[in-house]
Amino acid sequence: MDVQMEHDEGGTVVEHIYNAWLPVAEEIKTETQRFHDVVGSLRSTWEDRTLQTRYPTLKWISLISTFLRAKAPVAYADLEAVVRIGLDVVLQTPDNLFIQIRWAQLLSKILKKFGKKLSLTVEWRPLHKIVIETHFKRRQSYEGLALKQIHLEQITTLIRRCRRFFPSTAAVEIWNEFRPAFDDLAHNSALEAAGFICLLLPSTLSRTDATSSLLTRDWVVEVMRIWAAMPNCRFWNFQWAALMSRVIKHSHDTFSDWEDFVPTLFTFYLQSFEVPVGRASASSPVQREIHREIMVAFNTSWSFSASKVNAKSMVYLIKPNGAALRELEILVDLLEQYYHPSNGGSWTSSLEQFLQHLVRYFLKRLTQQRRRESTEQLGETERSIFVKAMLRLIDRGQYSKTPSMASTAASAASALAFVEPYAVLPLLVSRFYTAMDTITATHQLQTAVTSLALVSRAIILASAKEEATGHSLMLDTESATSLKDTLVMAMFSTLMGLDANDPPKTLATMQFYCSVLSSVGVLGDESDGGSIALPLDWSQWLNEFLSRLFTLLVHLEPSNQSGAETEDTSQLSSKTFLLGGGSYYHHVLELLFARLTKPLYQQAVRKVGEFLHGQVLPGAVAEIGFLCSSAVYANPSYAVPHLLEPLMNSVLSALDDTPSTGFSGPGAQGSSAEFKVGLSPGLELSVSYQLNVLGISLTYGGPVLLRYKELLVKVIAAAFDAPSIKVNEAGSRVLTSVLSGMVLYYPRDQYKVSIGIDGVEDWVSNKDTLVSPVWHLPEAGELSFANQLLSLHLESSLADLSDICQEKNQEENSGQVKEHLRVLLLRVDASLRGVRSSLPDFQLLSEDKSGQSLTVAGAAGASVGTRSLREKTADVLHTVFRYLFEKRADDTVLLILLVRVIDTVVNFGYTEYGHWAQERQLWRSESKSLSEPKINFITNADGKGKRRPRWLVVEMVYAQSALRASQTGYRTYSRDTADFVVPSHAAVLTDDLLRLSLHRYDVVRTVAASSFLKVIKRFPRLARDSLPDLLFSLQEPTAIEDSALGACQILLSRSMIRHLMQDWNDLVAFLTAILNSSHHDSVKAQAAINEVFIVFNVRFGGIPVEAWSSRGEDAARLMPFSGVVSHIRSNLGGGPGHTHWRYNMMAQAMLLLFVVPIQTSTNSSQPSDVVLETRQLITGQFLSNLKSELPPLRPLSVAALLLLLQPGPHKVSRVQELPESRAIQSAEQSVTTSVQEQDYADKIVSNLGFDHTFAEGAGRSVRSMMRSMPEIGLTALLPSFVREWPRTRTWDAVMNGEAFSSNHAKLFKRMVQEGGETVLNALRGPLEEAVNSVEERGKQCVAAELVAGLLHSDVQCVQDAWPVWFRSLLRKALLQSSVESAPEWAACVRFAVTGKGRLGRNAPLLRSQVLESLVEPLAPSSASTSLVTKRLMFLRAALVEVSPASWSTSDVPYQATILSELMTCMTHPAAQVREGVGNLMCVVASNLEHLLRLEEGANGARAIVDDRGVVDGSVKKWSFEMVEGATAAAAKIQAGTGPSLGGTALAALGGVGPSSSTNQDDEGSEGEAASKWMETTLYFVIASVKSGRAVALNNIIVGLLRPILSIQESSDKELSALAKRTLQLLNSAAPFDMDHVGGAVTAVLGAATDANWHTRVSALTFLQSLVYRHTFILAGPAAEALWRQVQELLSDPQLEVREAATTTLSGMLKGTDGQQAKAFREQVTRTVTNLQGSIGGKKNRKRAAGEAGLGTNALHGIVLGLAACILSVPYDMPSWLPEMVTQLIAFNREPAPIRSTVTKTIAEFRRTHSDTWSFQKAAFSDEQLEVLSDLTSSASYFA
Repeated sequence: MDVQMEHDEGGTVVEHIYNAWLPVAEEIKTETQRFHDVVGSLRSTWEDRTLQTRYPTLKWISLISTFLRAKAPVAYADLEAVVRIGLDVVLQTPDNLFIQIRWAQLLSKILKKFGKKLSLTVEWRPLHKIVIETHFKRRQSYEGLALKQIHLEQITTLIRRCRRFFPSTAAVEIWNEFRPAFDDLAHNSALEAAGFICLLLPSTLSRTDATSSLLTRDWVVEVMRIWAAMPNCRFWNFQWAALMSRVIKHSHDTFSDWEDFVPTLFTFYLQSFEVPVGRASASSPVQREIHREIMVAFNTSWSFSASKVNAKSMVYLIKPNGAALRELEILVDLLEQYYHPSNGGSWTSSLEQFLQHLVRYFLKRLTQQRRRESTEQLGETERSIFVKAMLRLIDRGQYSKTPSMASTAASAASALAFVEPYAVLPLLVSRFYTAMDTITATHQLQTAVTSLALVSRAIILASAKEEATGHSLMLDTESATSLKDTLVMAMFSTLMGLDANDPPKTLATMQFYCSVLSSVGVLGDESDGGSIALPLDWSQWLNEFLSRLFTLLVHLEPSNQSGAETEDTSQLSSKTFLLGGGSYYHHVLELLFARLTKPLYQQAVRKVGEFLHGQVLPGAVAEIGFLCSSAVYANPSYAVPHLLEPLMNSVLSALDDTPSTGFSGPGAQGSSAEFKVGLSPGLELSVSYQLNVLGISLTYGGPVLLRYKELLVKVIAAAFDAPSIKVNEAGSRVLTSVLSGMVLYYPRDQYKVSIGIDGVEDWVSNKDTLVSPVWHLPEAGELSFANQLLSLHLESSLADLSDICQEKNQEENSGQVKEHLRVLLLRVDASLRGVRSSLPDFQLLSEDKSGQSLTVAGAAGASVGTRSLREKTADVLHTVFRYLFEKRADDTVLLILLVRVIDTVVNFGYTEYGHWAQERQLWRSESKSLSEPKINFITNADGKGKRRPRWLVVEMVYAQSALRASQTGYRTYSRDTADFVVPSHAAVLTDDLLRLSLHRYDVVRTVAASSFLKVIKRFPRLARDSLPDLLFSLQEPTAIEDSALGACQILLSRSMIRHLMQDWNDLVAFLTAILNSSHHDSVKAQAAINEVFIVFNVRFGGIPVEAWSSRGEDAARLMPFSGVVSHIRSNLGGGPGHTHWRYNMMAQAMLLLFVVPIQTSTNSSQPSDVVLETRQLITGQFLSNLKSELPPLRPLSVAALLLLLQPGPHKVSRVQELPESRAIQSAEQSVTTSVQEQDYADKIVSNLGFDHTFAEGAGRSVRSMMRSMPEIGLTALLPSFVREWPRTRTWDAVMNGEAFSSNHAKLFKRMVQEGGETVLNALRGPLEEAVNSVEERGKQCVAAELVAGLLHSDVQCVQDAWPVWFRSLLRKALLQSSVESAPEWAACVRFAVTGKGRLGRNAPLLRSQVLESLVEPLAPSSASTSLVTKRLMFLRAALVEVSPASWSTSDVPYQATILSELMTCMTHPAAQVREGVGNLMCVVASNLEHLLRLEEGANGARAIVDDRGVVDGSVKKWSFEMVEGATAAAAKIQAGTGPSLGGTALAALGGVGPSSSTNQDDEGSEGEAASKWMETTLYFVIASVKSGRAVALNNIIVGLLRPILSIQESSDKELSALAKRTLQLLNSAAPFDMDHVGGAVTAVLGAATDANWHTRVSALTFLQSLVYRHTFILAGPAAEALWRQVQELLSDPQLEVREAATTTLSGMLKGTDGQQAKAFREQVTRTVTNLQGSIGGKKNRKRAAGEAGLGTNALHGIVLGLAACILSVPYDMPSWLPEMVTQLIAFNREPAPIRSTVTKTIAEFRRTHSDTWSFQKAAFSDEQLEVLSDLTSSASYFA
């Protein structure tokens, strides 16, 4: 709904149309100065820039937001000042996330709305620092998880808004900052760098200064290379696609080289659509795992999708005669089939968004090019091509089974209808006729009617005739007439869609009528002033419409009612789908009555009157009420006497002879017996129905109602006097409606018609200058009547209430008093709701400041009554509360009614705010379906803004009036101060609400708490006053459980939590109350208390600053910081039974809240002694918790210690640090004291071992103690205090360990860094014992974690211990580890060698020693298969963490030696060893290949390899041996027996491995060796693809493709299964980069000529997905060879090969350019024509085939070519298709398999064209249809 405001030359926002049309428009003009004063007050508040002035700035945020929401005319200079102050607050408040969040939200709003108008410079590094310090580094204090997530979202959004203000050099600086991370894509730092580049990099990279311009051809080439280097990673693809979309948008007309990158970009875009192709799965089975911290940081807004950014790029790449539009057509050709309803799946959502954003950005670009000239203007040709391509997708998706797809298709068609109406409109009209005629697919009618509704405006405009020429704007006369006739027919034919049993169809029909009525102007005969826009008999249509409508209303059934006790009786709850969300029922009625000519209006009113007075329909009372209200709004003078006056008389006559209670006047005049008698059910139903209709219809009666004021007074009095609850409530609605109509402002001519060309109504834009609507401004008589009603029903009711509560009238019995109270409260409530905010509010400012308000201007209506009346009402309500609380505390009906009245009194303006919020929701749906796009080629609109019906704009103006009225008095600010006193009356009523919120009945508590929280939000100061009562209910043993539940409900609110974050004493009191609430021991109470604490925990924003920064009197008032911590520790309990374990857990978690920043003073870098002592105390507590017997406590303590323990003084430093920095932060004393306790080390090792519980029979561990405890929320919802591990890519669980906990390893690492040798010596004994406990998996796990932490600690004592005892212990642990515990030790090794630093390139001090120990040779006697397997596993785990970007010169020969050793193990007899060899070989080979690429890129800048040629040669030798060996092995396997393998391959296969056969001449041994070699090779390929290292190894994988294809079917079934698995992985993962696709195609084509037909079939199947995914870059000789080879295979001797070639060819025909496909079709057609000759048929065909020398296979190949062409267009009907189908049918009498091919193809053709056959068959001639029918119809039995 937010619309960009215009601005004048003076730098001030021009008054918005929403404000210019308001009754208070003149007062709004003063808001410029008001906002300037607000900014001045903000500036003075922040002037000191101290800790104490940070929170006071927040109070201005809501006021500034109100000015923005109200679209106030503010000066840009003031907005700039707000942004500068806000950014300063954000940067100066790194320790308070809540303040940063609030300011970031406001700044994002301002920059989004006014960014283009502001002149700012924002540095990027401080913003980047906030993200890094808060979310990627360990914090010094504790903040809740939810708060941190919200902070991350808001700060990243702020950065996106600030990008345009970065300095000119920022782009180059940002790229240079993050570019080094891309040297090692296996490390997560590359993912982070991509995220930060996408987040920070400005969109405009091309600067006038060449030195600051980043956008060059070389840069784009580098980006493409980096993008392609990590396939199968959605996160990676999205970040680069999003970045390039922004860059392309802002440089498409200035950067001339984009055209060269179009094929590459479209290849990326195509691969992002995860659709199934051939046998490949839709999504790749290989996806890089993205850590949660990265995903959350850079995917904060789910509105961003890959489809969105791809569509954006494609649209802005389009240029006249460019390649992008041709490539887009090919892409549509490829994706079109997946839009069809029968092809839905997981990909439907992305395709739907793709269509939506393609159309959206295309219209946006057209709008932009109309506003400003561009060198790449899109002309009519480009528009036509684009729209036709989109229509293909729209046609498929229109009837999708996914509602969002169908809706998007309809919306897209509507938008494009204004661009190319002659292409869009006929298509949609034809689909409408088809849906109307269909019998089997009735569900299509709803979608067709909705689509017609969306394009009806375009039809009417395009068909309109210009006065000068007499011709239509866009269409020829015949088309214009035809389209108009369609609308006329639809207006009548859709009347049957008004069906109570089919809500979707009914709602679609109403939407259609609303759209048409909004465009045709006045409805009626031209002679009566009716419009000529639509040649319709409006009188006939009106009669039929009202008849169908009345039938619909009669059969309506209200929705099920629930919660009758708590429902708001002031509103009707029995509403049906006609008044639900997305319904146009009310608008259709208001449009209809307002637009009818006078004769038709009177005709309609008479019919409505007959229907209204003829029956009672309580199930549709709201709908009938709106029907009457619409008639009254259009013409009150005629409708009120004809519709409402009879109703009022009927009510009076019905109640005339019934008992009367006298409750409507002063004092009770009836007796209790009279009320108990009541009304008969029928009479009660009838009267309440009539009153409810009146309650809705009277709202817009206006001055006309003054004629009936005496009648109204009698009706209202009679309703309140009736002895019936339903009648009383209906009477209250009548009173509310009459008062609202008397005093409120509302537009009187909302549906005024503005006639344009050919009688079509003109729609308006927010930017147009138009005449303001006429408002209902109350007259003196209306205000007098309103005051009279207030006197009758408000003042007299207050007096009666006061008398009853003071028990002055003792004559009434208890039952009569209850009913009298209920009616009196109803009268008070109805009066207050009627006048709303027109009754003056309490005094918020002193009298001398009342004229200095800084809030926005606004009023809901004319002022009635006085402030003293509202104050008197508050006093009486307080009296009523005391009476009810003392005498009738169990009467929930009266209490709920009292709460509702109090809510109306104290929450000033809330009713208006609710109205605005509701209208805003409706606007979001209605404005989309009732709008012309900014670009409109039908009327050549100027494109300044979207055009909508005037009535819809007026409706939003009315909503804007309600918003301003709600905000004017909600909070009052003055120019002198922002502080205002809470009115005493409001405070008293708030206290009453609080007490009701603690009531014993849940229904009362719920309603009261809702109202109470509204008051607290308005008056935050009242939170402090209410807190003692809330905490009393929690902690006092005398408090009842129900009050505790009510207190918990309130304490969960944001208002209360925000207050606790700012008040130290109240925070302490709250935590104390939580700990003292254990006496509430019911399950319900405990669950509520736990929820309060967990919610408070996740929203916790830090200890209030005053806790340690106050001095003097303030310090004396506050509770001491250290004393509070000691008090909480005292609640931990000294033994079992002292404290319940749940409260022990909460107390432990509370200690975390008191972990505050070490530097707490801005004046000193030294922390206070109190803070240091507190941290030491808390650290000691959590260290002692590690030996606790309470299982859930240990994970909590581990997480806490990871926050508290810093890199201690014993860590060997790599950088120069301040001498005292570590000493300040050190927890050395706490750690050493703890570990020196007796049995401490043994206990923690044992306990942490118990925390590893393995599920029986499962490979993955499950910490059951964490999953079985209810407190999973407490520990699991703690924010992460350390980075996730591992930070390099993992592709199988073994490398992470099945139960290895990196948190435990990091804990031991921190402990030894803090405690040094003392900790190491204490842990040595328990460690050795755990290592020796081989059979205990838990101890093995903790031993692995302990070793990992020690090795990674970089502590000198560990280095000293390495040669003495640590090395031998590690080797022992690795060698003796069991099969079950080996993964944990592999994870241990991996953790130990993990690189440090942001990029992970700083090696741990013991890395080289650990790597050397792993390559030590095994003793020949002990080199069992198990040991060899484990050794390979440990080596792989270690080398994965060793990045080539950080290698030393010794690392290169180390890995080259390993690679050489692995080649000797290719034929090892053990399968698990061969798998380990393949996995490790993948890592080592990719590392070496990566190193060589880095060396090439470095150009000698950094020489890692002393002799690069030696390494290059060894890698090439290995590659050659792998490919040659696999080729020879595959040949041997295929041959089964045959000539021996020779050369290098023979040597490799025959004489390596520890247990190779000694008889090298034995063919069986050679075959077995070949299988083993091939198996190892397959494991290598699988590991390469799964690990994401295939890009570096593409050369060798391409070489291995043909051997893999050739062994898909062999005698070794296990090998074949592994080969199929490998090929499926290659098929789905598509790991080939663009430089190797041609080689891959060539290799596969080579396999397609293999002698083995299984190999040929496998090659063709593999080609299907390979060619599909690389359609845009396959060109040149490779593409020509591909086409030639596949066509040749159509005539292959093997039937399976021919059929596979057909499937492959049909797919290729979809994704190729038109010329190539056309040439193939013409070739096939010529061949078939020559064969078939004349109609003679088979005889001539045989003769032609014989003359041509064609055999059965060749003839079958020709038929298969026909089939491929037909199957390539499964849903379309191009002009060439009927002839081809007929030609194919002619082969039906040929022998098998030709006949079966014809039958299958025609059956598939009929299936895919069945939905649209009704109009597609028109493309066939009668003769062709007869031929088709003869084939597909069943033969007669009697033939």
